[in-house]
Parts: sequence; structure tokens; C-alpha cells
Amino acid sequence: MKPPPAGRFLALDGLRGVAALAVLVFHMFWNSAGAEALAEWMPGPVIDATGLMRSGVAIFFVISGFVIAYTTANMRTLLEGGRFALRRQVRLDPPYYVVIAGVLLIEFAQTLVPGLVGRQFTPLDVLLNMVYLQDILGVPSVLAVAWTLCLEVQFYLVVVLLAIVAARTTRSEAWRGRVVAWSAAALALASLAMPLVGISSGPWVLGVWWMFAIGMLLAWHSIGTVRTWHVAASFAVLVAWASLRQFVLGQADPWGGEWFAIGTGLVIWALQERDRLSSSPGRVLLYFGRISYPLYLVHLPVIAVVAGAGFKAFPDAPWAQLLIVLASGAIAIGAAELLHRWVEQPAIAWSKRLKKGRVDAAAARDGG
Repeated sequence: MKPPPAGRFLALDGLRGVAALAVLVFHMFWNSAGAEALAEWMPGPVIDATGLMRSGVAIFFVISGFVIAYTTANMRTLLEGGRFALRRQVRLDPPYYVVIAGVLLIEFAQTLVPGLVGRQFTPLDVLLNMVYLQDILGVPSVLAVAWTLCLEVQFYLVVVLLAIVAARTTRSEAWRGRVVAWSAAALALASLAMPLVGISSGPWVLGVWWMFAIGMLLAWHSIGTVRTWHVAASFAVLVAWASLRQFVLGQADPWGGEWFAIGTGLVIWALQERDRLSSSPGRVLLYFGRISYPLYLVHLPVIAVVAGAGFKAFPDAPWAQLLIVLASGAIAIGAAELLHRWVEQPAIAWSKRLKKGRVDAAAARDGG
């Protein structure tokens, strides 16, 4: 196994920033209170371009696949797996819980305003949302964007399980890596086959596993356990599969998710080959990468409140409506900064206190 590149993977932080901004733009123009009004007068190509930004989630999935595979590469025991899972939840849960509380407060406040109706959630609904089971058990989602968090949690739990099973059933380090890689590849092939035969994955991670698997493949390539020709062959298969869905079967994601995921993987691979994964993508992208998780969590509730109020005040003023939508995005960025400072940073510090062993030493490189 070759040593990891020196320093933090700053390029991945930059890609996180791109993904967060893309999702923000999508919801500003497609899920704000005035989305229909804006679509009536703004140029069609502009609206179409903002629609493609929904596939920023595909970028997140590929990056997550890389980070989780990289940080679990040396996992050996159930204790290490449990500690890793605990650290991830300590890192992810506090910002998520604060935003859930904020959404519940907004919904309650709406019930106090004549003419407004807030959504109602039972205590069980809230509890299931807190443990990422809302989609699996079919209860209302408090935070609309949390469907991706549910898939992320499923993904890393499966990876941890694969790593532990491989470690307990094989003695050779090389064979442990092969067992995990082959298992991940088998799941990726099943993931690719499902839409071709008309099978829906529902709320389960298998449907998007192939996106995570792109990141996993590239992480193992960085470590040195996957050869360049394996990466090239994998991307050839992915491009052929996406082309088949797009141009032959007419099954492609209208938001371009397949191509965003493949494109993200190709960018990471190019950076690997040029030894640029640790290079800075610039201060702006690094900043948005730093606040990407809180921005992802908080932006939709902020847009709903700000744009909702603004469009009621200016129902017939197109340019004012555009300014309102842009202002909602700016306020969401400000809210994300506060959430990062007051909640996410302390959560990161707490998770680092749980670091121990080789797995955690590697995890320090990607921010926990």
C-alpha cells in the first residue's frame, strides 16, 4: 500500500463547495414560493440550467464514496467500526437536529398566523427523522433534503459492515481489500442494472450505490490497491451505461445526475493523475466547501420563509421577485455560516476526541 498524499484533500473540499452552491441555486429557482412566476418571464435556457443544478447531490455522493472508502481502508475490528460510525454521527447529527428544531418551530409559528397552516408531526415522526428512518418507514420528512442523508448513513454503515466482515474472514491484508472491493463492485453492478430492468430501489441506498462506488474506486486508486486500467475500464462501462439510458432507452435522469456523477469522478481522477488532490481550488470554493453541510441543511427552510414572505409583498413585480430569491440565497449562506460556527465546529471537535487507531488517523485528513 503506497503512502497517502500529503496534506488535506483540498480539491474535494472545493468540489463540496460546488455541490452545495449547485443545490442552493436549484432550490432558489425551482422550489421557492415564486418559482412559477420566475419561470414565466426568465429565459428558458436559464431556468433549464438552474434545473440541472439539482444534480449537485450526485457530486456529494461521489465525494462521500471517496472519503468513506479512504477512511475505512485500514478498518479491522468491530470496535473500530463502531467507533467510526459513532464519530460520523457525532459529526453529522448536531447540525441536523438544530435544523429539524428550526423547521418544527417555523411550522408551529405558522399555525399562529391566520390563514397559514403548518405541517403537523407526531413525536414518533420526529424521532424517526432523527435516526434517518423516515423514508424507510414512510413517515413525513421534517427536512425535505434529508433523503440524501438517509442514503449517506445507509452507505457508510454498509461499507463499515463490509470492512469488518472482510477483516474477520480473511487473514491477508491484500485479500481483505479484494473482498471489500469485489463486494462493492457487485453492489455497483446491481445498482446499474436496476433501472435497466425497471426495478426501483425505493428508499434504499442500492439505487445510487454506483455513485458512491465511483468515489470508492478512486479512493482505492489513491491508496494504491486499484490499478489505473481498472479505473479506465470502470469509466468506460459507466459512460456506455449512461449513453444507453440517455440515447437508446430514454431512461436518463432529466436532471443529468448520471453525467454529473461520472463527470465528478473524472475530475477527481484527473486531479489524482496530476497529483493535485491536495491543491487549493481557491478561497471561495474552499469557503463554500467548509460550510457545505450546514448550507445544505439550512438553505431550503430559509428560502421557504424569505421567498414566501417576499413574494406576498411583491406579487406582481418580476425584478423584485428575482431580488427576493437572490436575497434568500444570501441569507441562507449567512445562516449556514452561523450554523457552522456555533454547531458544526463544536461537533467536529467532539468527533475528533473519539479518534483512535489507524482508521482515525486517516480520517483526520478529510476533516472527520
